[in-house]
Amino acid sequence: MGTVIQYQQRGNEDRHQRWDRIERAELGERYGNLQAQGLSQRQAAQVLDVPRSTLQAWRAYHERLDESPVVVAFFHSVAGLAFLHRLVLALHLVYTEVGACGIRLVCLFLRLTGLNRFVGASYGTQQQINRRVEEAIVAYRHEESMRLAREMPAKDITVAQDETFTGGLCLVGIEAGSNYILLEQAAQARDHDTWQELMAQALEGSPFNMVIVVQLI
Repeated sequence: MGTVIQYQQRGNEDRHQRWDRIERAELGERYGNLQAQGLSQRQAAQVLDVPRSTLQAWRAYHERLDESPVVVAFFHSVAGLAFLHRLVLALHLVYTEVGACGIRLVCLFLRLTGLNRFVGASYGTQQQINRRVEEAIVAYRHEESMRLAREMPAKDITVAQDETFTGGLCLVGIEAGSNYILLEQAAQARDHDTWQELMAQALEGSPFNMVIVVQLI
C-alpha cells in the first residue's frame, strides 16, 4: 500500500527512522523465530540490528489493537499484508471501476469489517489507492491496444492535424475514421519537421505504414 509507519527511536542517532510495512513484517517474523529459539528481546534486537525500544513499541502497538491476537498476527505478517493489499485493490476495481459505487463505500466496507485497524480507511488514503488503480488500468489498456495493433495487418490511415493554444501550443493528430486521438503533445513550434517528429513518435510500434495528412484550418 505504500504505507509508512514511523516510530521515535530512543538511544539511536536517527530518531526518525522509517520502517516500510513489509520490512517491519519480515523483521517481526524473524523476531518471533529468535524468541522461539530462546533469545531475549535484547539479544534479538542485536541480531536484527533494530533498537530494542522499537521492538517494544511494535509489541505494545499490537497489544493495543482491539482485535484477536491471531488476526493481528496474520495482518502484520508478510502473507497477511500481501492478502490485504490484494483485497483493497480488488475492492477498488470491483466497487469503483466495474460497479457504480464510490470511494466512500470502500471506506465504509473497511470500517464495518474492522480492516480499518490494519489499513487507512480515510477518504484521502483510499483516494490515493484509487488513483493508482486507475493509472494501472489505463496503462494496461494502452499496452493491450498496442499489442492488438501490432497484430493487425499494416494499413493506411488519414490523420487530421490541428493546433490548440490553451495554456500554450499543443499539436493534435486525430485518426479521421474513428476520431481516435493519436497525438496530443505540447510543442514549441508547428513547422513541418516538428509535426513529422511527433507523429513518428505517436505511431511508433503501430501497424500504420503510411499517413495521409489533412491539415485543418
